[in-house]
Amino acid sequence: MRRPRLPIVAIACVAALAPAARAQPLETAGATTCDVRAFAIDPDSKGTNVRSGPRANAPVIGRLVPLTRIERDTLVGVEFDIVGSKEGWLLIRNGRPEGGLILDAAHKADGRGWISGRLAATTLALPAFRSAPRRDAPEVARLMGDISGPDGSWGPYSVAISAVHGCEGGYIEVTVTRPRGKPARGWSYKPCAAQLTTCDGGMTE
Repeated sequence: MRRPRLPIVAIACVAALAPAARAQPLETAGATTCDVRAFAIDPDSKGTNVRSGPRANAPVIGRLVPLTRIERDTLVGVEFDIVGSKEGWLLIRNGRPEGGLILDAAHKADGRGWISGRLAATTLALPAFRSAPRRDAPEVARLMGDISGPDGSWGPYSVAISAVHGCEGGYIEVTVTRPRGKPARGWSYKPCAAQLTTCDGGMTE
């Protein structure tokens, strides 16, 4: 005699009623809003994970493509806009070149995702390095002329960005290492994503 198949049918019904898995929503609560530019420096050959929230255990929703070698000793990363930050994480969008920021189908239309600030850098456009993200904040350092040269020129190699901490409005908070000085943490106005040249001239706070 065959056993009744009712238990199997019941299980099948329960499975049919279970809700489908939903895409992880993008987390933006508590994030500051900003409008600055930066570029990827992650050495991972697989690229940089882009996550749904500002933390290391947030689901991966995309990636930045790996660094591109343009010369024997020269690598460049994907450039992007930073539109928000929270606790050392950066909310990014508009990867350049096109195709440099790849998001899954659920987040492609929104176009945003989070990366760690440790995996990003930027090029400072101005010598004023301030204690807070506002024009009247005291300077913690004056970066003009840190690069060696007869004209005391200012350029992207004057300081090395060792960490990007956050941003607010047109300001970015970073730690810089100067050729002849200790590391300093502060705020700089309107950096650019130029990796091989200086930022465009004429920028003022």
